Amino acid sequence: MSAPVRRVRQARVTARRRCGGLSLIEVIFFIVITGLVLAGLVVGMSGGTRTAPQPREMQQGLQLAQGRLELILAQRNILGFAAFSAATFDPCAAPSGGQEACQVPTNYTVVAPCLYTGAGTCAFGAANTCNGGLADYKCVRVRVTGPQGVTVAELDAMVANY
Repeated sequence: MSAPVRRVRQARVTARRRCGGLSLIEVIFFIVITGLVLAGLVVGMSGGTRTAPQPREMQQGLQLAQGRLELILAQRNILGFAAFSAATFDPCAAPSGGQEACQVPTNYTVVAPCLYTGAGTCAFGAANTCNGGLADYKCVRVRVTGPQGVTVAELDAMVANY
């Protein structure tokens, strides 16, 4: 064989060796890095699920919030829009709050609902706007906390003067 043919064969053999697969060290590094990433994800997700309310608690809280909101909207129908104020909007507030419809299960709390108009503020929330401050709208917010004191449901409603 001639010299140029040998060089071509040597170049082909060398090129094949360079392109063939991964080394053992590269595979070990990949496994270690993947394991660390997965361990971090598991730790992060377990912390989030530990503090999150259970679906059963969330469902119970949502039902309690909806029930209170329905009582409040019924109060608006009884009183009319003009008499529907921060002092009268919640039929479960003292002194008439002892009715059976206002009672909540043990470990749950319906945080005092709030009524606000315009750029009002709820006692448990940041400043809110109720349709840009128009006088024909009032907004109601109901929040329910669960057994661990965590908010499990929060509902808003806008009441219009119709």
